[in-house]
Amino acid sequence: MNLKNAFPEKSEKEIKTIARNFYHHFADLMLETIKMREMTETDFSKRMVYKNTEAVNRFFEKGQSVVLLTMHYNNWEWSKGLPLVLKHRILGIYKPLHNAQFDVFMNHSREKLGIEMVQNANTLRRIMKANKNSEAVLTWLAGDQTPPEYHTLWFMFLNQEAMFYPGPAVISKRFNHPVFFQKTEKISRGKYQTTFELLFEIPEEASEVEIMKTYIQKMEEVIRETPEFYLWSHKRWKHRRPASQPLQR
Repeated sequence: MNLKNAFPEKSEKEIKTIARNFYHHFADLMLETIKMREMTETDFSKRMVYKNTEAVNRFFEKGQSVVLLTMHYNNWEWSKGLPLVLKHRILGIYKPLHNAQFDVFMNHSREKLGIEMVQNANTLRRIMKANKNSEAVLTWLAGDQTPPEYHTLWFMFLNQEAMFYPGPAVISKRFNHPVFFQKTEKISRGKYQTTFELLFEIPEEASEVEIMKTYIQKMEEVIRETPEFYLWSHKRWKHRRPASQPLQR
């Protein structure tokens, strides 16, 4: 259903091919996520190639914090290797899992190489602490999850109305942290490449809607290139927009 709604121009055969390829990739992703708990720095250097890291690191040299936006595409969990190539203190923002034991297991694995996991409800507090201590941090956000129903920010995303967390725009504007987009591509089975694209160097000059729209457009571009690597199995479009809430265009 997600694929048919997102790509109405594709035939039934094309949709089935994407779905089949997705499940092949999803099986790999599950194994890679389990494996990462034991992966060493050497393992990551062999399996994840990072391009143009200097684009991000130059802001660290100036003592400036940044925001890095990504999504649930390819193997986002292997972003735990970012401390090996980026100089900022990396704050991995996460939404707690319903299973508390698995939540602890995942966060312990994610922090092994130096990422500091921060629960989404504590994000502003942690960034304010960093600012107070003149600590250059990188706030890592996968902002394509569905927020609770009390949020009111709606955009078109893959031909469907979708609610978004405002956090990426609120944080970057409030603290004027440059905004990057992280793209992770699958080179071959078990091997990936990550690149960084600067979206807003001075976000306080842009509106929150503009920041979110640019982020959403980048996600759509990547997904349309190779849709089988997006996380189609989750309920991204489970809410309906109330008539009282505007659709941002």
